[in-house]
Amino acid sequence: MTQKHFRLRTFVLEPNNNKSVPIGTIACVREYLTKLGFDEVFGNAKRKGHSLFPLVCAIISYRLTENFSVEGCGRWLESSEVRNELGIRGKVSHRAINRAVERAGEIMPEVLTHLRKALFSMYDLEHTDVNIDTTSVAVYGKGTGLYDFGYSRDRRSDLRQVNFGAVELRDPINIPLHLSVDKGNTSDSVQFVKIVDDIIGDLRDDSLFVFDAGGDAKQVLDRITEKGHKYITRKRMNKSDDLWISKFDKENAICVDESDGVYCQRKTFESSGRTVYLFYSDKLYKDKMAALDGRSWRCVEDAKETMRRKKDGTLRISKTVIKRLKNPLISLNVGVQGKLLSNDVESFKYVRNELSNRREGFFKLEYSSNLTPAEAFSIYRRRDTVEKLMDSLKNHIDLKPLRVWSENSVKGTLLLCFLAQVIVSMVRYEMPELRRRSTKFIIDSLQNLTVMYVYDRKQATRRIYSNFEPLNSRILRDVVVISGVSGG
Repeated sequence: MTQKHFRLRTFVLEPNNNKSVPIGTIACVREYLTKLGFDEVFGNAKRKGHSLFPLVCAIISYRLTENFSVEGCGRWLESSEVRNELGIRGKVSHRAINRAVERAGEIMPEVLTHLRKALFSMYDLEHTDVNIDTTSVAVYGKGTGLYDFGYSRDRRSDLRQVNFGAVELRDPINIPLHLSVDKGNTSDSVQFVKIVDDIIGDLRDDSLFVFDAGGDAKQVLDRITEKGHKYITRKRMNKSDDLWISKFDKENAICVDESDGVYCQRKTFESSGRTVYLFYSDKLYKDKMAALDGRSWRCVEDAKETMRRKKDGTLRISKTVIKRLKNPLISLNVGVQGKLLSNDVESFKYVRNELSNRREGFFKLEYSSNLTPAEAFSIYRRRDTVEKLMDSLKNHIDLKPLRVWSENSVKGTLLLCFLAQVIVSMVRYEMPELRRRSTKFIIDSLQNLTVMYVYDRKQATRRIYSNFEPLNSRILRDVVVISGVSGG
């Protein structure tokens, strides 16, 4: 019996005019913005040319898919198939997109006020307690007064930056409701005062504000309590705390978390009613000491290298420093002298002792009234969701870096990215099974659902939907009704 051998035929790709459009992302963005009432807000904001609402939907959808730049969005909208799904008639110039971003920035206060009112009316919210955080984003160029040098959270001290803050409703809601944009060198306390003033009138009585040490300023705390609200903040350590720390004893403290070894002592001030909590964590102590050990060993190696270069005659002091101090009234003597220690281990111990502030493992919280240590610790620890929100804005919505040149363009870009995050957070809130899904996971699943425009030889069109997944099917089944589905 002879065995047949099959030879693989050469597969030839034939070009065609078929186009795929990320309908899952576009449909979700349009539906949620319409639910929030932004079709009217943006629709009434621009009288001439293209309506602003479809352009906003286009920019946000592009942000959640390819996301190269405003110019890239213009190239994306050159496709008639994309424009058809977005409801945009006619071609859209790059200038029109830039103007749409600027116009969104111009009406940013009205948009954010409307967002809060819409969220509070749409949902029967468990509370209006909020988490607040601030950060910065690096920018390229000098085009606006918002750009300035400051403390860079992106670790790009060589670039100018813009500061911004975000507010989200606390768990289990975790929907962003406010955005604040400030100059790159604005202090945390100034940003927090502005944020609190913007939102405090929209919250229910007795709401809770949770934030880190950036908001630990008298003017911020007074604004909150004067309006009848509460706060929990991390307090900065100072020298007066060192005595408390030196007397801290686990035996006389309350065990808050046995698994992480968290203990607490507290003080309540009768005059103001506020309570200060001093926490000690075994896990935090180990982490801080590991970091301190690494820094100490680096200092030892740097010192050894410096002394070797001094001995070899290759050590050079910066001429820039000497030039700055060149003054007839100043006598400049530069020298390098090392500590005489027996070995590297002794040097390491010396450096670690000098670098330690004796506060490793300790942190301090303050509550405007009185809670148990376990309650205060639990509330503050769950504040990490707003930090994840900031990370999501920067790395999943791809906010950074900014490459726009006017103040309203900066605000518009940040606002549209913020609304993209609002949509993803609303999806998570409405579908409890998605609460632990990351922003990137949800974005990717929506993007996978496409509609293909298939053209025959006579240029007749068929629309075929493809790449349905359990996640995007779940989102779009409950949220968006897609008519005329064909294919699979």
